[in-house]
Amino acid sequence: MSSFIMSMLEEGVEVEVPSDLTAIISILDCEVPYFSSNGYSFSVTSGKGTLGKRWELMIKSANLAGGDSTLFPVGKIELEKLDDKFVNFKIPPRFDAPRFDQESHSEQEVRSVNQNDPDGRIFGSFISQTLNMLQRHKLINLPGALPTG
Repeated sequence: MSSFIMSMLEEGVEVEVPSDLTAIISILDCEVPYFSSNGYSFSVTSGKGTLGKRWELMIKSANLAGGDSTLFPVGKIELEKLDDKFVNFKIPPRFDAPRFDQESHSEQEVRSVNQNDPDGRIFGSFISQTLNMLQRHKLINLPGALPTG
């Protein structure tokens, strides 16, 4: 796994996109089923939200190449309407072990990322494919396509 992907897993990704919530959710619904990584497929399921303002979407994966269609969670996407023209698109860091956040005085769960982390590779591929998708739809500008393997 590249250090860039490891950084995205540890730090998360956050961008403002020129769109509305409905359009972003529609794009994700249409595109994510075609994402894949080493025999794994992806799906997006709705989580918590406030209608028209904020949505949390769960990212799940299944090992179709291994003959297992059981979906397991690999991460999430948080969408928040900023105004009528922009949405904050956030993929938070991966979660697992408790960590105390001194600024907000709350506990967060953060999984350390390493080179031999198969779930990290799968979710890292998902993040890269998602950012490439946002670029294809001209919602963000990247210097080039991100590697997805």
